[in-house]
Amino acid sequence: MSNAGKRRGRPAKTSREKIVDKAVELVLAVPGEPLSFHRLARALGITPMAIYGHIADKDALLQAVAARILEGLRPEIPADATWETQLRALATATRRHFLKYPGLFAVLGWQAHIASAWLGQISVLARLLSDAGFRGPALATAVQWTSNTLVASIFMETAARQSGFQVSPEDIAQLPEADAARVAAIMRYLLPRSAASVFDDSVDHVIIALQARLQCPAEALAPADGKSAADSTIPGKEHGKRQKSLK
Repeated sequence: MSNAGKRRGRPAKTSREKIVDKAVELVLAVPGEPLSFHRLARALGITPMAIYGHIADKDALLQAVAARILEGLRPEIPADATWETQLRALATATRRHFLKYPGLFAVLGWQAHIASAWLGQISVLARLLSDAGFRGPALATAVQWTSNTLVASIFMETAARQSGFQVSPEDIAQLPEADAARVAAIMRYLLPRSAASVFDDSVDHVIIALQARLQCPAEALAPADGKSAADSTIPGKEHGKRQKSLK
């Protein structure tokens, strides 16, 4: 039989969309395995060089993967609600999305980069806390602490789901007697609780801490415009000054 007309070695057709789709699939399937061009090329049935025709480098690939996974994270934040209610809505939506796509943790940041799509979510948090009254360095600190605390809580829940770990009586029994009694007392309260209620508690404690900061403007708020913290946090104070100047 003649082999004429057969196209041996012809590279498989691909596109940027197909490459990103497969990369997302790999990240979500095995989050702990590094995503390389060689691994991605094998999964696509193409050469690594073929990927470069559509995606410049690994940084661009990871940015695209993170953007694709995060594009479904669109928290429904009620515009007319208090900042506390808005923060709860943002936190709940973020937890739900990470639990659905635990591989997302693998592409939030790498080397000298943070996923731009994740920075977009941080911007939403910054807007909420700015509306609450935080300014300048205090706003930056509040954003960092809030995001770190909530993401860490979600990460621990995700890790527990993936590994199946839980505290057993045998684990506690390995401790010295006093420590075992202390931990056992805590676990009697914690073990019956759902992961959702534990997360809600974390959000509540974050909000309480932020509220406490807002009650101490001289310490918590540092405006970048040169005004005093007190002037920037008392509603209507600037309006009052303008009214006096008109008299």
